[in-house]
Amino acid sequence: MKRSLMLFSIVIFISISFFNCGDDDVTGPEDNGSPVATITGPVNGASFTGGAIIDFTGTGIDSEDGTLPEDSLLWTSDKDGEMGTGTSVSTSLSVNDHTITLTVTDSDGNTGSGSITIHVESGNELISVSATAGYPMGWDDFTGGHADPAHTVSLNAFRIGKFEVTYEIWMDVKVWADANGYIMNDGVQGDGMDRTDQHPVTDVHWRDCVAWCNARSEKEGLTPVYYTDGTKTTLYKNASHDGDGNIGSECVSWASDGYRLPTEAEWEYAARYIDGTSFSPGDKHSGYNLDPDIDNCAWFRDNSHLSTEPVGQLQANSLGAYDMSGNVYEWCWDWYDGDYYSDSPTSNPRGPATGVYRIIRGGCWGESSADIYAYIAHRSAVNPYTIHRGGGFRICRSGSGQ
Repeated sequence: MKRSLMLFSIVIFISISFFNCGDDDVTGPEDNGSPVATITGPVNGASFTGGAIIDFTGTGIDSEDGTLPEDSLLWTSDKDGEMGTGTSVSTSLSVNDHTITLTVTDSDGNTGSGSITIHVESGNELISVSATAGYPMGWDDFTGGHADPAHTVSLNAFRIGKFEVTYEIWMDVKVWADANGYIMNDGVQGDGMDRTDQHPVTDVHWRDCVAWCNARSEKEGLTPVYYTDGTKTTLYKNASHDGDGNIGSECVSWASDGYRLPTEAEWEYAARYIDGTSFSPGDKHSGYNLDPDIDNCAWFRDNSHLSTEPVGQLQANSLGAYDMSGNVYEWCWDWYDGDYYSDSPTSNPRGPATGVYRIIRGGCWGESSADIYAYIAHRSAVNPYTIHRGGGFRICRSGSGQ
């Protein structure tokens, strides 16, 4: 019996020794977990316009070997298929909603993945904005910008551009306009490095934008909005210094279905919109209610690399409009008057009858996000002949379109 117990103990000891031998050097598949894939850009839910070159960045980390080699990272779109390999891939995608997946594979064949959803749109989208019986336009509680006094304004329904007008869309219309009797500046692809057709058009003055809106209306078979005088018989087509001049509200067919610049009141309503009854504060950026970090919503000097950026990359506001703060200033219809808010009409205000300067809104990439230029309610005034790399525009149309 003692001999049997001794032999049994020896067997157990040998078995334990065998399984413990080299325990620090042997790692079974269950100890080497799946690698981790992380997409670092763009952000989930970002929007881009069709034809834009989109930069995707990510990492693959293995539990044993650390950072995985470039060829072990594969990017795919559920709509367009394989996009490329590596920690960064730059490509354009079809107009669609895309689920982008980064799949990483370690040396043992284990895989891990991460996904985001992005939207690629035509860039021509308009957002329907319902009529409002009253919203609090302006802001009393900051110095500068002539945004006081706050006052209640009601507006008819309108549609506003989801994006700032890109250089691509500008040129598509301008080629037609040049062949059909229009005169306007060429415009440029934003400003700074690595500019593309998906940057907002800049170097266009107020009169260029008015003529361009008419050209686009005609090109698409819509009724133009702007005319050279109050008879509304001759279209505004010549934006040159010796051309059709600085027209007033009597020259505007507000009921026409064509394209136009937003009024200042329409622009601010769209920028501050939350749900039609509540609004972002006038001393915050557009989209503040969704993300109080301005760097996630707007391109200013602090995050723009001193350049314009392709439209639609950051957080939209609650209306679904992108870049209403930062990137480029946006021309509005109205003449500027620092005291206008004191006696502004309460229904569909369209600015003073005359003036020297036109309104621009929204701030731009060259301003600091800490300045009042980042505030939604801030107003700036610029000569309508001025062209600069920080100025562009966003289109509008009357009516809900529904």
